[in-house]
Amino acid sequence: MSGVDRYVKAATRENSRRSYRSAIEHFEVEWGGFLPATSDSIARYLANYAPTLALNTLNQRLAALSRWHIDQGMPDPTKSPFIKKVLRGISALHPAQEKQARPFQLIQLEQLDAWLAQQIDTANAQGNEQAC
Repeated sequence: MSGVDRYVKAATRENSRRSYRSAIEHFEVEWGGFLPATSDSIARYLANYAPTLALNTLNQRLAALSRWHIDQGMPDPTKSPFIKKVLRGISALHPAQEKQARPFQLIQLEQLDAWLAQQIDTANAQGNEQAC
């Protein structure tokens, strides 16, 4: 591996490469898409999975398709105004559900306080002042 290749490889994390490979495989194998892709085929892909995949997942899949086209020296169909419009429509019809954590209850705070006090007492009894 040449010095340039080493730096190019280091520019993208292994997790990203794995995620992109998975996204490309999903497009080609599971959905049956062909690469290089057209804006139309990508739009149909997005529409097919919009009801079941989160918008962030769809955007990640688009990033992988974009990277594939750029790496192959081809025009990037994911940047077309048509794809942007499809994504806006998906966002409007399938808004992300915000997950909100349950509020911390007073009883939980009291339990935590009692547990911490017990841990401090135990550490002091053992002469382990650093644990306090």
